[in-house]
Amino acid sequence: MKSITLFLFTLLTANCFSQTFISKQKAADDIDFYNKTIEEVHVNPFLFIQKKAYYQEVEKLKNSLGDSISTNDFILLLYRLSALLKDGHNTPFIVQTVIIDELRKEQFFPYNLISHNNKLFIPKSAAINSGLPVGGEIISINSVYVNTLLPKMEKYIGGNKAYVKEMSGKFFSYFLFLSGIKAPFQIQYIDSSGKIKSKFIATGFKFKDALAVTMPHIKNEYSFNILSDKLGYIDFMSMSGDFNRFDKFLDSCFTVIKKNNIKHVAIDIRKNSGGNSVLGDLLFSYITTKKYTMMGGRKWKVSAIYKNYLQQKGDTVNDYLKKANGTVWELGNCEPQENRFKNNNQFSGKVYLLTGPFTFSSANMIADGAKQYKIAELIGEPTGENTNDFGEAYVFVLPNSKIKMQTTTSFDFGANCNKNTYQPVMPDKLIRNNLQDKIHEKDKVLEYILSQIK
Repeated sequence: MKSITLFLFTLLTANCFSQTFISKQKAADDIDFYNKTIEEVHVNPFLFIQKKAYYQEVEKLKNSLGDSISTNDFILLLYRLSALLKDGHNTPFIVQTVIIDELRKEQFFPYNLISHNNKLFIPKSAAINSGLPVGGEIISINSVYVNTLLPKMEKYIGGNKAYVKEMSGKFFSYFLFLSGIKAPFQIQYIDSSGKIKSKFIATGFKFKDALAVTMPHIKNEYSFNILSDKLGYIDFMSMSGDFNRFDKFLDSCFTVIKKNNIKHVAIDIRKNSGGNSVLGDLLFSYITTKKYTMMGGRKWKVSAIYKNYLQQKGDTVNDYLKKANGTVWELGNCEPQENRFKNNNQFSGKVYLLTGPFTFSSANMIADGAKQYKIAELIGEPTGENTNDFGEAYVFVLPNSKIKMQTTTSFDFGANCNKNTYQPVMPDKLIRNNLQDKIHEKDKVLEYILSQIK
């Protein structure tokens, strides 16, 4: 199971202290604490960057510090630092208690834009909500040019290239805020005639609402529709929800599918960045009787720090607690297993699984298992994570700034058990939406599937 939780928005109602600046020495000490923690708990922090090269970059970041640094600027610096390891899970935690009051204010950029070749374009839905023209190109926000913003934002995210581009776009409003760009917004754009025009937007969204614009799974975990009277469409956007609620949802979906004699089902995980992989097993129990595995094996770094973390979360029986500190525990035998769940409402028709660059973590495992054991036909784009990648989160707080960080403790092998390959899950049918498709919000993947159903 990949236990990665990025969105704990219950913190948005928590009490907190405020901290505006941190001294250079305390910031440097926090960076040292971060690196010491990483080396103790991370199974292989220098897989994608040499240790010497990493610490050279660390020194550059330390040297960039002035006499003091604002909390927001330090969070951005920590994004830069954590991204160097190219572990997509290794990042500052998304909800920072130290700036919680700011996250509650209506000051975040409120629209979802299309990023393409370091340019920003206005899609149909954003045009309707903003009054900006469909397909217009935004060239600056509050006098800061987009072509300088976007390359910087991509340096804040770790992981493969497709995931980096996807996540930097989804975190656009947050990175704008951390960079000091917040409501009111003065937008400069180019319209269809090539003229440069301006648009003033007085207020923005609260943090949670702004992120929900680009990541709808924050508010809606899944949905179901029947398309063209012939395709059952399950938009599976999050694996962080309640198990029993998800089971009831799936049961209701497949009951309707059977009642309407639907022979084809599309399960869309293009908006799914993971969560609890057990929900993937539950999903498979509705669509296959095959033995399978979503993970071929694991190397798990054993440390006193992570043992204490598990115990504080209430896990006192994990076999991990019995292993010697400083060792790497290897587990998994690459053998497919019977599904742990059984039900009497199983679908026996054709299953399509829709994937893309935001398909990540436990959702990536679903794609990997489905591809390896031919449980579904994969349609769309490559996933946002390699089949062999990091997992099992450890969340900790830096002692001086109180900024919360997240890293990983394990390295998990894909369902094909090849320990030497680093590539995402490739779809059986590659279909990409081009820029104009995205602007006009066409979905060529669903159009293709519907065209295939006789």
